Amino acid sequence: MAMNIGSGSGGPAGKCSNFPPSPFTIDGVWCASAEGFIQAIKHDNPEMQIEICKLVGRKAKFKGKKLNKKVRRTGKVFWQGREIVFRSQEHMDLIERALRAKFTQNLSSRRALLATGNATLTHNLGHKESPHTSLPKKEFVRMLHKIRDELQELERENPTLSRRQRRRARRKGR
Repeated sequence: MAMNIGSGSGGPAGKCSNFPPSPFTIDGVWCASAEGFIQAIKHDNPEMQIEICKLVGRKAKFKGKKLNKKVRRTGKVFWQGREIVFRSQEHMDLIERALRAKFTQNLSSRRALLATGNATLTHNLGHKESPHTSLPKKEFVRMLHKIRDELQELERENPTLSRRQRRRARRKGR
């Protein structure tokens, strides 16, 4: 079974998208969503990165869209004052670290990813992918599969901890 990960998808697939609110922290910076982080690293100013990291969904996407020409011209993204070659392995590793932070720190996001079970994850948005996208769908899907596999392994290794976390989350929701 295939499951299309996207902001327009319902259920777990929509929650696994980069757009919804899913707070996490990476390198001491609080991010409201994965999209906020992905767009923030297009800016070379660390203070602006912090502000963009606070955005979710379309607001984050459009903030980053304004920086696309600069990224294409320079071939660089930035994180905390460090230059990174756009779409390099280092760039993809940084985004993967952010996604891993989202799915390990945010209980709702973790549950959504685990709820995809063993489905083949896809990222089809109904239009051709831009050759300039920050996170190619092939990479995004690879990262999601890898992180899901890691989380499933942790669940198998320590089911007691998982049950305890679920009880704690239910109590907080009351």
